[in-house]
Amino acid sequence: MPTVSKQLDLSALPPASRREIRDFYQFLLARSRKAEKTASKEDVTYRFSDICGKLAWKGDAVATQRSIRDEW
Repeated sequence: MPTVSKQLDLSALPPASRREIRDFYQFLLARSRKAEKTASKEDVTYRFSDICGKLAWKGDAVATQRSIRDEW
């Protein structure tokens, strides 16, 4: 199986285009790192057991749900 080079040959491009490609590549790397950081923060699961039984609902839950649904 032939080995594929992971590096592009940009020598045919003018220097300004090479710089632009390099800058865009760095932008994508930074964005990828930022996405990884936010993804790790989103992995947090919330436990609602600490508020279970502490909230008291005074009213008709079905009627309230219907009124909220009908607002759309």
